[in-house]
Amino acid sequence: MKVADFITEFRDIVQDNEVPPFWSSENIVRYLNEAVQEACERAKLIEDRTTPAVCSITLQAGESTYALHPSVFEIKRLAFRGKPLAETSVEGLDGDCQGWESQSGTPQSFIFEQGNGAQPPRVRLVPTPTAADTIALTVHRGALKPLSADIDQAKPEIHERFHDRLMDWVLHRAYLKQDADTFDPNKAAVSLGLFVQSFGARPDANVQRKQRDRRPPLVRSNW
Repeated sequence: MKVADFITEFRDIVQDNEVPPFWSSENIVRYLNEAVQEACERAKLIEDRTTPAVCSITLQAGESTYALHPSVFEIKRLAFRGKPLAETSVEGLDGDCQGWESQSGTPQSFIFEQGNGAQPPRVRLVPTPTAADTIALTVHRGALKPLSADIDQAKPEIHERFHDRLMDWVLHRAYLKQDADTFDPNKAAVSLGLFVQSFGARPDANVQRKQRDRRPPLVRSNW
């Protein structure tokens, strides 16, 4: 479905025939962009290992931490010189590898740091690399570019078979608009429930962090 199709279908469903409409095209497309991101994070719909700007990072000697593309929300695989590195955490390293922050050498593991506010997601290599090189990533990510009401022939980046199901999130958000003619918490809840049936519940960031912390300890500490 194209952006224009989503806007038309939305107005048909909610019978928004007013002039001006209760929901602008910009409102609808903003909800649609949210729907794409929510679907990607809940169901991991986009796995990428080929986009250079997302999946390849040039390393510098003495630099341990590197910004990732803002669309990345999970690293599935990270390889250095063709060898996959194990994901770990600050807590895990503190318990198993004293002094790890000051050690340099060939990277053996990595820490994934979620984006926070204006800060993009980052990856931290352990130990700190001592020479220029590259790492290759396979990631789960959201869309690379948001949709716009001005470009109504564009399509969501996820596979077309999921497009119809995005409307449930658009309706959920639309029914939460704080206006006497639009606010309907019951319809919003029903639409959210349908979206969850299609794409699953939103991942809990604390649960994900604890899962990373429980990963097996590193056995190589002689870096």
